[in-house]
Amino acid sequence: MISAIVRKEMKELLKSKEFISYYIMLILVIGIMIPISSKESILNRNWYIMGFVFQFVGSIIPSGLTADSFAGEKERKTIETLFISPVSLISIFLGKVTYIVMVTLSIMTIIFGISYILLVLMNFIEYKNLIFNFYSFKAIYFIFINSLIVCFFTTFLGVLISLRSKTIKAANLFNYFISMPIIAPVLGKLYTGSMPWSFILIYQLILLIGVGLLLVIIKNKFKIHSILEDM
Repeated sequence: MISAIVRKEMKELLKSKEFISYYIMLILVIGIMIPISSKESILNRNWYIMGFVFQFVGSIIPSGLTADSFAGEKERKTIETLFISPVSLISIFLGKVTYIVMVTLSIMTIIFGISYILLVLMNFIEYKNLIFNFYSFKAIYFIFINSLIVCFFTTFLGVLISLRSKTIKAANLFNYFISMPIIAPVLGKLYTGSMPWSFILIYQLILLIGVGLLLVIIKNKFKIHSILEDM
């Protein structure tokens, strides 16, 4: 049942030329333009720039996708059809969350792969030396684990907002206004070039607690009559 929802969402995404164009531009700009423009810092093992980029991507992609998750169904007048289908409410929720996380992680993996290959090539051209260890353990941990937690937090927050919103535009607006201040502290730390382990672990713990609270709220709000009342 969950896989059916994931396939449905994927088909709708692939039909949208606007979304595809947006993600292609995002991959090109972040995967190619930023590494090229910041190559000196990155080649000198300053991973904070890419860390900054991945936290931003981990929040911006789910924000757009979650806005369409239920508010989009309301706009298209398909929410009732979805609810009377044989798919259970929990499967609908998990299917949409799985789809959003899959798309986000896929795009992040593509961006990381392109930027990494580009950095290897630029380092070889610049220094005539093949180096593959551009990132320390802390950098890899932060880029992947912290981005994953940010992705989950933004996804659950976005789904909750989408459940209560009548339009995609309204959901998008609330998503950006609420989610960006939440990741602002870590973006500020990355910008200053200071990221101690204590800050990383405390920040992740706060986000995980936030994910737990959001799940409790969604569990109470994810009822057919409650969603339809907000239309």
